[in-house]
Amino acid sequence: MLKTLASKHRSTVTKMACTYKATIDTPDGPRKCFEGVVECGGVKKALVARFGGIPLKRQRTAVMADREPLKPNHISTTELVKRLLADGCEICGSTSRIEVHHTRKLADLKQQGRAERPV
Repeated sequence: MLKTLASKHRSTVTKMACTYKATIDTPDGPRKCFEGVVECGGVKKALVARFGGIPLKRQRTAVMADREPLKPNHISTTELVKRLLADGCEICGSTSRIEVHHTRKLADLKQQGRAERPV
């Protein structure tokens, strides 16, 4: 973050660190962070952006409660997979030589003589 700010303001990382350095009070004591404040003319509260200042303290009494997902993770198969799993040729109905045909290739099949259904 500091490198990005330094590049934006054409300055150094050290100068940006000194400019935005702040100390905030938390329930766990004072913490150091980087803070940018934009005043809104006294009409509204000032806009504050903070990076850091979070106490990284372990909660020993925390309970992990996993919730059930709302929707099952169902992965639908594609149309091509469904067509292959049908276990039969779409044109002639044969189960020995299974082929999946595209619509634009049906004209080629008629020319080769494979489109006729066996009697």
